[in-house]
Amino acid sequence: MLVLPGAPAQSGFRTAKLLRRLQQIDARVTGLESRFQHFVDVERPPTAAEAGVLANLLEYGTELPVEIAGQTILVIPRPGTISPWASKATDIAHVCGLAAVRRIERGTAFTVAASAPLSDAELRRLAAPLHDRMTEAACLAIDDA
Repeated sequence: MLVLPGAPAQSGFRTAKLLRRLQQIDARVTGLESRFQHFVDVERPPTAAEAGVLANLLEYGTELPVEIAGQTILVIPRPGTISPWASKATDIAHVCGLAAVRRIERGTAFTVAASAPLSDAELRRLAAPLHDRMTEAACLAIDDA
């Protein structure tokens, strides 16, 4: 499984709104950043040419994310489901000659900065407003995705 970072996932306005919501839950939260995270299931490691095509496909958005230090909450499609985004992205990869790609999925990595380290339980409470429980799941480690 390849894990490739992507473009910012939220506008500045949306990020500020979510930050205020997280600060209502825990006053120690001082910052928030989000970016797309791509998960590529491949049959074999891609060749250099294939890796270049894949990188070009997953390069979208023009704004660079603001990098902050903090703890990560990863929002992914619910396990056992395939998102519409994944269906289309996988089809496009195949049309571009990336036959080794089984599936491309996209999640959102939220980096939460706080004045003190947050426990896993506290991070799970903060995850509630960051995802839709009906269609998404939140996890705290990339390996859980």
